Amino acid sequence: MTPDMPLEVEAVAGDSPMSAVLWIFACIISVGILLNLYVIGRLSKLARKDREQWLLGTGVYLHVMAFTDCISLFLLFSQLFLQAMPRYLQAPLLSGMCKMVIMSSHLSYTMSMYCWLCMSALRYHAARDPLRYSTVWRSPFPLLLVVGGMSIILNLHVFFSVDADNERGCKMIDDGLSRLYSLVDVFASCMVPSILILLMDIRVLCCRDARRPSDPMLLIVMNRPDEETEKKRLATMRRFMVVTLVCLLLSGPELTLRALLSVHPNLEIPLYVVCASKTLYFIKFSFNAFYLTSYVFDRNVLSKTNSSRQLSISVRRLEECPAITPRDRAHTMSYRATTPVPMMTRNSSCIDLASNCETPHSPRQWL
Repeated sequence: MTPDMPLEVEAVAGDSPMSAVLWIFACIISVGILLNLYVIGRLSKLARKDREQWLLGTGVYLHVMAFTDCISLFLLFSQLFLQAMPRYLQAPLLSGMCKMVIMSSHLSYTMSMYCWLCMSALRYHAARDPLRYSTVWRSPFPLLLVVGGMSIILNLHVFFSVDADNERGCKMIDDGLSRLYSLVDVFASCMVPSILILLMDIRVLCCRDARRPSDPMLLIVMNRPDEETEKKRLATMRRFMVVTLVCLLLSGPELTLRALLSVHPNLEIPLYVVCASKTLYFIKFSFNAFYLTSYVFDRNVLSKTNSSRQLSISVRRLEECPAITPRDRAHTMSYRATTPVPMMTRNSSCIDLASNCETPHSPRQWL
């Protein structure tokens, strides 16, 4: 959800200080696009090299998240262009471009946030029930379709609440319904997923299930780390939480301004506050790409063990081999096959195992 450019930016776009600010914005956006393209390249390489790892982990969500962030940054740059030079475009063309650019940027940002929410939900599910996550989880494309459809529905109001003119560029129509739509957009597209992301990540970090499984089969499948490894994992999770919190806080000022302007459209905000919030918001995308590259990609996409992957493969083979049947015993599987009957030649002998001890009165029973 890309916030609408404030009118103050357009009003002074020709001034030298504001031109410098716009150049700074353009540089920050360019860095963010390059970093996100790097993430997309790494994930595309992973998808070609190990498609199953890309599907079963969070690779698909990371791919979509980096792609939508890259689109958001490009559309932010386009919106800066529209706000800086509205007088050079015809009014109908400017209005149509504003609607399309703002609608697409809002849609991209919403998709990015909900993909992030899905990754946190997967991480929470993997921490709560790792074996079920390893054996049950499938391709996330249906969930991505749901996220995309929900994002489109949330942002349809842009076509009715955004207009443009040659004096002020892109603007929001000042009526009660448009302000209500904008306020709901802020909460549904950012506030709600941000709160859920923080809650689930804190739950994973602070409320880890320390119970040991009672089934010995689970002890074989689940590779529980030693104390030193567990400490390193917790330290990594703490750093991960700091990065997550910073990413969310960087977009906080801009979204707060949007919410305030939705409630009080005539509120006068100092230009330096607007520029500072915009700068933090643009940096957020670059920092988000750093977050994806440094933490999420290495820790989540490449974190599945061979045993988990073999379990996932085994579950998919259930449909191919009728001899394999799942049974609900701590989420383990059993293999049902015919027990081979031992073939013995004539005059062969064996011990009767039903006899537990040998005494003078009860010697070993020979058959």
